[in-house]
Amino acid sequence: MAEAKHFAFTTDLWTSNTGHPYMSLTVHYITPAWEMKAAYLETAFLPDDHTSENIKETFENLIKEWGIQQSAVECVTTDNGTNMKAAFKSLLPSNWLSCFGHNLNLALGKALKIDQVDASVRACRSVVQGFNHSWKRRRELAKKQADLNLPQHTLIHDVVTRWGATYDMISRFVEQHAAVTATLMADRNTRHLVLRGSYISTLEDTCKVLKPLRTFTDSLAAETCITISSLRPVLQHLTESILTEKDDDSSLVRSMKHAICKNLQEWYEDSNMANVINMACVLDPRFKLNFMEEADSVKRQLEQHLTQESSDNVGSTSTLSQESSARGECEDEGTSVSIPEAPKGLAGILKMITMKKQENRQSADMVKSTPTFQEVSAYTALPTISVDKDPLQWWKDNEEFPRLAKLAQKILCIPATSVASERLFSSSGNIQTVFHSSLKPEKLNMLVFLHKNLP
Repeated sequence: MAEAKHFAFTTDLWTSNTGHPYMSLTVHYITPAWEMKAAYLETAFLPDDHTSENIKETFENLIKEWGIQQSAVECVTTDNGTNMKAAFKSLLPSNWLSCFGHNLNLALGKALKIDQVDASVRACRSVVQGFNHSWKRRRELAKKQADLNLPQHTLIHDVVTRWGATYDMISRFVEQHAAVTATLMADRNTRHLVLRGSYISTLEDTCKVLKPLRTFTDSLAAETCITISSLRPVLQHLTESILTEKDDDSSLVRSMKHAICKNLQEWYEDSNMANVINMACVLDPRFKLNFMEEADSVKRQLEQHLTQESSDNVGSTSTLSQESSARGECEDEGTSVSIPEAPKGLAGILKMITMKKQENRQSADMVKSTPTFQEVSAYTALPTISVDKDPLQWWKDNEEFPRLAKLAQKILCIPATSVASERLFSSSGNIQTVFHSSLKPEKLNMLVFLHKNLP
């Protein structure tokens, strides 16, 4: 970490098996040698109320202990918890990113809450639970599967908070529907549990909507490769391809797609977040401007980023002094402001219009002559590389874009999801089991750190 200058973080809150509250912290950065690195820093005990102020203070203390300046923090990726959002939006107004996995889960949750879908899923869950609690039914189910030449698969009970688990339950139930129905019909005491046809058709429609989305759950959860730059292409593919209404879609499928698409887009309406996502996409040589609807506007934003970077390096005192000087000159001349005379006649109006046009052209020519404009233009003019190539290797091999390279190191290290912190909790749960319930918080923190960071 010592060699890196820019850092991105993920963090999340968790309660252990013993009821102790913790806050996780992972760090992500790109080395000067253009290697993506991730490290697990803390499983910090957080006994205070999980207010935004306490979360913010804990984060500041943790990065301070690790010797990381707040100015080096480029972004923090978290879920959409109100306290998390409030904490990091106040700490880093332009540098907070909501977790893609959490957003997708919430968007799909909206579709699953549609009354017709919710009733069918609950009915399916009730039947599955009945089979899981009865060895006799599972035994008879296996016999029916053999008779019907169906795969010898057991039914899956879902985790309500994870849409992927709900899809797995529904998908397996639809696959085994014939065997399940035959098993229930064979016993007059269970015939009333057979799902009616409307429930089955609803479950089939639900599978149709959820199946193409299943692969996206962990698609942006990698820790040692760039993920933030893929967010714009993935979102565009979801909203403009997978979730578009087809001619053969039922009314329920259309309603589910609309609910998912609308909710998913709402999570990324924040202009600061959209700006970061767009810049990351453009700075990835695999994509550049391919997924930008307004390429010229995005290029100007990129130029503004680079100009801001340059001014930050030089310092803001020169700009402030120039402004002060300008104000001083105005004050010396008095408070009166000279108002140009209105042009007289057609000749005067045409003269004014011509001068304005010349000024605009000169201003545009000055912009095009700046190193920033030329660097952005040269970079975007190059062809994109194959999507299976490593973008970091491309930046390492192309040193003729120093300003863009510096910005790329800052932005491309941002993780698109907070899955890294969730994985930290999984490791913590495997360490602090019922057989190790007396572990002190500081010992748990040390064990998790060693487990996750040692090769």
